[in-house]
Amino acid sequence: MVPVRDDTRGRIPFALLGVLLLVSSLTLAPTFVTEPAPSETAVERALNQATAETQVAVRDGVSTAGRQAAANPVVTPADTPTGRVLNDSTAFRDSLRIRAYLRVADRLGSVTGRSGDVTVTASLPTVSNASNLRAAKRRVSVERAGPNETAMRATVENVVLTVRRNGAVVSTRRVSPTVVVPNQALMLHEQVSTYQTRLNNGLDKPGLSQRMTARLYPMAWARGYAQYGGAGIENVVANRHVSLATNGALLGVQRSTFGRSDPAGRRALTEATAMTGIEDIIRGSKGTAVSSDVLDQTEYKPVSETPPRPKSTASPSPEDSMTIGVNETADTAFRSVTEPSALNETLEDAYTVEVALEVDEHRLGGGPPGKPASPGSEWTLVADRTTTSVEAVGNASGGVATPDGWHRLETFSRTVERQYTRTAVWQNGSVRRRTTVSSTARYRVTVAVVGRHHGRSVAPNRSIRTAHDASASPLNGSNLADVEPKAMDRLVGHAGGRDETAERVVDDSLGRTEATVTADRPPELHEWVYRDLMALREPIRNTTVTVERGRVGTFETNPPRELRERVAQRRADLAAVPDTYDSTAQKARAAARLTYLNAVLTELDRQASVRDSNRKRVDAQLTERTEGSLRALRKGLTARETRVPRSRPVPVGPAGPVRTRVDTQTPYLTLAELNESRYRALDGSEHPLVARNANVFTVPYGDAADAVVGGAFEGGDRVRLATAANALAAANETLEDESSATLASERDALQREVEAANEELTTTLWLAVSQHTEAEQGESKAIVTEALSPWDTPAARALALTNGSAQERVAHVAGARLNLTRVERDRLRLTLLSVDTPATRPTLESTNGTASAVRSVAKDELSKALADAGKKKAQQIATKRLGTDKLPAGLPLAPPVTPWYATANIWWVTVEGEYARFAVSASHGPPSEPGARTTYARDGHNVTLDVNDDGSTERLGTADRVSFSADTGVVVVVPPRPRGVGDKGGTAVEESSGWPHAGT
Repeated sequence: MVPVRDDTRGRIPFALLGVLLLVSSLTLAPTFVTEPAPSETAVERALNQATAETQVAVRDGVSTAGRQAAANPVVTPADTPTGRVLNDSTAFRDSLRIRAYLRVADRLGSVTGRSGDVTVTASLPTVSNASNLRAAKRRVSVERAGPNETAMRATVENVVLTVRRNGAVVSTRRVSPTVVVPNQALMLHEQVSTYQTRLNNGLDKPGLSQRMTARLYPMAWARGYAQYGGAGIENVVANRHVSLATNGALLGVQRSTFGRSDPAGRRALTEATAMTGIEDIIRGSKGTAVSSDVLDQTEYKPVSETPPRPKSTASPSPEDSMTIGVNETADTAFRSVTEPSALNETLEDAYTVEVALEVDEHRLGGGPPGKPASPGSEWTLVADRTTTSVEAVGNASGGVATPDGWHRLETFSRTVERQYTRTAVWQNGSVRRRTTVSSTARYRVTVAVVGRHHGRSVAPNRSIRTAHDASASPLNGSNLADVEPKAMDRLVGHAGGRDETAERVVDDSLGRTEATVTADRPPELHEWVYRDLMALREPIRNTTVTVERGRVGTFETNPPRELRERVAQRRADLAAVPDTYDSTAQKARAAARLTYLNAVLTELDRQASVRDSNRKRVDAQLTERTEGSLRALRKGLTARETRVPRSRPVPVGPAGPVRTRVDTQTPYLTLAELNESRYRALDGSEHPLVARNANVFTVPYGDAADAVVGGAFEGGDRVRLATAANALAAANETLEDESSATLASERDALQREVEAANEELTTTLWLAVSQHTEAEQGESKAIVTEALSPWDTPAARALALTNGSAQERVAHVAGARLNLTRVERDRLRLTLLSVDTPATRPTLESTNGTASAVRSVAKDELSKALADAGKKKAQQIATKRLGTDKLPAGLPLAPPVTPWYATANIWWVTVEGEYARFAVSASHGPPSEPGARTTYARDGHNVTLDVNDDGSTERLGTADRVSFSADTGVVVVVPPRPRGVGDKGGTAVEESSGWPHAGT
């Protein structure tokens, strides 16, 4: 055996084998591998590097896009191919997505991952048209994220990572990076959108209208009550107050939305508040006009964003209660029930009873006869007739049952015989013959006269203990003692007497068995009952209900209806009807009391219906003259009490607290016209704020108030005498200090009409005195002349004649001079108070002409003083009585027919405003190391963007200005007095310059 190492057979040299293997490998290699495979480690290393850089690029691009989108926010898309890519409802978010795509795409151009000869790049598809842009938008999603959602999360889908080796593409990978960046663009956009929504919210949602209402109410009520108290305030709510309230409310909404408000706005509001106070001093007191020379020295800039709270409790507020009583309604009802014929009917009914006959008929024996005998068999009966007659033949004893609820007044019995005669007629051929038979029936007839006290009286049917006892009446009357003989006469006497009544019972010819009988009444009954009703009148008059003042003015409550319910609840106690009457007079007293109470309830019912009708008319006036309604006015009253949201706390984001700052142009939205020389953001001349302030019930007279309460009582060319008298008083007061031929002429014309009305009413008064007393006409005239002597001017006398004080004094003087009893004096007083002559109403033309002249003189005088002497002198002039404070205004609740318990007035305010530039900035991080700041600004400019990198920009949309429209109503309610409450400047609707177009 040859060892292997020694065996040389078939051996191939190793050198040759190496060569063969090398050649084989070179031959087979092209068959299995196309190119050398890159190192796996190099590719992953390059991809990881590129992915990290892509994440950075996306983060940087999204942050930049967020800042750019906030600086130029698209609110309304443009009607361009590029703008139509944006959805109308998400325009800002879509523009942010597009910006993010373009910025990220640009940043990705510098992304490179490299490892040896392996490189990785990142890219997104280029945008060349609107279709590409829409696809690009869909690749990006954005949303709020992070703590308190103060950051922004963005995802960019399908970023392409391309792997190359030595320039050749060897593979690709798609990634969708998601980043969270500390950018507040979305937060700020949503906050500004919320702010604008709140500015335009109605009264039933938190926002500008509610806050504006909360600020206007204390102003209006304080000024309204000051005017009512004689402060001479011309306009209770003027547009300067509307401007002040609006700007304060705007700052309040800013604070609740952003956590803080514009500091420049707060400073401007402080100054505007002071300037409004100066203007109120000049316009207020007893003057009318204001000079712009003084006011223009200080800008109307925009204090506290919290609605002001009155520091003094001197003026009531809408939630304060007011007490409304029955008052004059008690007199109105009293007059109707104590009018002689009405009271007589009430008392007569109480003394009227029902009477009836109850009978019992019993046959004692006998009866009708049989048929008369025939003369023979040949006779035929051709006729048969029976006649009867009745006769009372003597007294008898018997009884009759008395029905329940009735009692017996008189009873008598008779024995009555009924005679029968029966005659038969017989015929035989041509011969006739009569045969007769007679019989007698005997009856016992008992008749009872019964009575009961039901009658027609409203007094409850209760027992009268001494009904038929003539000596028991408290007024020395006969009580019901004379009812029995009257009943006997009415029922028995009418039938012919007792015997004939019994006979009629038997032959069934008794006709009338029921009747009413009225007893004689004591002569003193009328006055006794009248005095009792006078005593009852006072607790009825003093019946009151408590209602909120504001709810009275918005017609949410109906005081007459509440009073009716209150009187109805007390009706039983006030009537004081006993369980048993001591006498018929006491029943009459109860009947009169109940009749009076029913009349009060009926009158209050009528007044409640009038109140409902007036509510509809007020609503119609609001709708006709403003954009408001009673429903909206009630919302305003509720909104005034709505708790204002507190400002939100500073949110904390990923990098620390996120602080916002509001920067607006103009910081105070003034009613004046401004231009770009004041604020660069303005576009030419603009009105940042416009306002319309409508006072519904104001002078000129015969306007809305008459449409509500006066239309049914006077023509359209007439006014109430009280209204004319107040205008006349205002003219006289003005002419005491200033001379004016125009005013004197207008005053003289009105005075002649007022004097004529006074004369007619005076004549009516002395005629009433003459007719209702024993005074002759001469003495009656003397009484009225004496009574009216304290009022020696036409205006004062007219007011006395219309407010009832003159009538009260006439009754007092007549009572003293004629020695009238208490009842007679009261009757006269009520008669005089009911006097009203429609012809005594002066004309609308004279009244309005005089009022306009009063305002003109006062305005000219104060304007002249301002021009000559400045503010100090103007304030001195303003303290002079120029008469305008006496001009009446407001809606009386509710003469001329119902008692006047309050005067109300309504202001409907509408504002429209626009910020030339509204910017909100947000910064994050601690104060010592603040981070980046994002500013969101809307100024109305076009927003453009180069979307296809061709060097020209395309219009995306507009950064709409922040604008708003808000309205609210304010109602003020004061006690009844001719002066009332309302704007007395002669303009029912005050529109600011530029209305209704705010801004550009």
